[in-house]
Amino acid sequence: MKSDLARTESLAEYPPRCGADLQQGRVEEGVAKSCIWTPFVAFTVLLVALAATSLYSYLLFHTIAELVAVGIAIAVFTVVWNARTMRENSYLLVTGTGLLFVAGIGLLHTLAYKGMGIFVGYDANLPTQLWIASRYLLAGTLLAAPLLFRSDLDRRWVFAGFAGVTGPLLLSIFVVPVFPDCYVEGVGLTPFKVWSEYLISALLALGAVAFYRLRAAFSPRVAGHLIAAILVLIASELAFTLYVSVYGIANQVGHLLMVLSFGLIYIAFVETGIRQPYAVLFTGLVASEERLRREKDRLRQYLDIAGALFVVLDADGRVSLINRRTSEVLGYPADVVVGEPWIERFTPPEERERLQTLFCRLMRGDTEPVYARTSVLTADGGERIIQWHNTVLRDGDGAVWGTLSSGEDITEWQYAEAALGRANAKLNLLSAITRHDILNQITVARAYIDFAAEGSGDPGIRDYLDRARIAVGEIQKQIEFSRDYQDMGMMAPAWQRPEDLIRESASELVLPVGVRVLTDLAGLEVYADPMVQKVFHNLIDNAVRHGGAVTEVRFSWMRSGQDLVIICEDDGIGIPDSEKAAIFRATYKRRHGHGLFLVAEILGITGISIQETGVFGEGARFEITVPNGAYRFGEGLRPVGSP
Repeated sequence: MKSDLARTESLAEYPPRCGADLQQGRVEEGVAKSCIWTPFVAFTVLLVALAATSLYSYLLFHTIAELVAVGIAIAVFTVVWNARTMRENSYLLVTGTGLLFVAGIGLLHTLAYKGMGIFVGYDANLPTQLWIASRYLLAGTLLAAPLLFRSDLDRRWVFAGFAGVTGPLLLSIFVVPVFPDCYVEGVGLTPFKVWSEYLISALLALGAVAFYRLRAAFSPRVAGHLIAAILVLIASELAFTLYVSVYGIANQVGHLLMVLSFGLIYIAFVETGIRQPYAVLFTGLVASEERLRREKDRLRQYLDIAGALFVVLDADGRVSLINRRTSEVLGYPADVVVGEPWIERFTPPEERERLQTLFCRLMRGDTEPVYARTSVLTADGGERIIQWHNTVLRDGDGAVWGTLSSGEDITEWQYAEAALGRANAKLNLLSAITRHDILNQITVARAYIDFAAEGSGDPGIRDYLDRARIAVGEIQKQIEFSRDYQDMGMMAPAWQRPEDLIRESASELVLPVGVRVLTDLAGLEVYADPMVQKVFHNLIDNAVRHGGAVTEVRFSWMRSGQDLVIICEDDGIGIPDSEKAAIFRATYKRRHGHGLFLVAEILGITGISIQETGVFGEGARFEITVPNGAYRFGEGLRPVGSP
């Protein structure tokens, strides 16, 4: 679901926002700012009214002040608890739950206050003890919340944790009276109460520092109000260290500051949560959205400056996204293309059935990412030839929801390739005719040389004629070699099975009696020029011709890092160390022909190399190194000579 939302958002917002959208955003922002002052005015009026009530009855003032704080704490818990599934961190969960228990103790403190007459038999020490207990719990909550910011907490365990702390505190006050005295009638505050207020202030300060370090995860307004609330709480706690009478001015100032602090908490959590819920309920969402927007802008820029075409199709085959290059090639703006059925709208009629079949196979997951060369229709009625790489897009559950195609416009290259092919065909035709004529003349020259040799008895002349016959033979070899060399690279490389090629070569050659060709290449395929059969043909032929008393030619393979090495070995005399490199040079033809030079050239077309590594006197060993990606293993094939 998360992936779907992210995908939908990224596709829907690919075009930049228009001016109307920006203007609407500014209007909404102005409305939000205009609402900021409303709660401030309301709390200012409340503080003045509270202060005025103390002139009539301090008990009324205290009750209203405490109930306001209790009400705000419960409101924060209500907002946070019901929004728990929409948060990305535990700060709100810990703070809201903690404030609920602070409100519970605060309510008991209010009911136990001197003059309420609800808890009979207790003096002013009881409400003071409850006050200190609630302040310790509040300070601990505001310190623990940022420390547990990135923890994955279960709300039930958080609730149970606060209940486990609050219960013993109340038991130590009401049931097992071990909680230290905080107020003595006629004397005032005890040292424990005063030092507790200082300690609570220190804990609140630490909580403010810890929250300040996480402020980037909240909207500036929420972060500012929470930090201000904690600072006002500290001032409130310090004021509560100064009073002697529970009805004194220091106590009154402390309660006014407390109400102001909870008012700031109300603005940060409740009021902001209602008017601008994303700022509270989606902690870090503003920053995340900004990062996402920057990433999308960067991705859009990457796609637009790329020379390749990018097309995203949804499950119905409709265009979800194209980049600037695709728009330029098609001749349509992006907003015209998006939403259109790609195959029906932008491909030639004769290719649609094939492309629709390919798309359906991709969506079913029946095929791996594939390359395809297709034409696209442009706005001017023309066609462009595109080489595509198509792959599927999956959501977080692995289900296919669309395809991504990256392509390259090869129209000019295709035309140039066709023109080059025609030119090569003409040159090959000319070469073939010329070669045929030269071979005919060689036949004539040999006949005249033979006639001259028969009619001459002069040994010197016969020697010259023999040299001429040899020279003509060399010319014939050169012409025949040019035919083989001309055919290299004329056709595209393809996957071929060396074992089949070796079997064909062995059957074509007239091998001496007792010579065996063995292979252990079952299932191996290599990506090579179609003339690669000549490689194995020459290796077998050279072993028989030049290896001496060869009885066996063996083909096998081994790994060499990421590459694969095909090994050709015989049990002949081998090749001297001084000639191991020379045998692959064109100049080596003067003695042994072009065979191994041609072998190296054919293999080199697809990046395959060959070298001789045998020990002279023990036989030749040729190692053909096939790079990673140019070999693969299919179904196992039977060995050479097997039925």
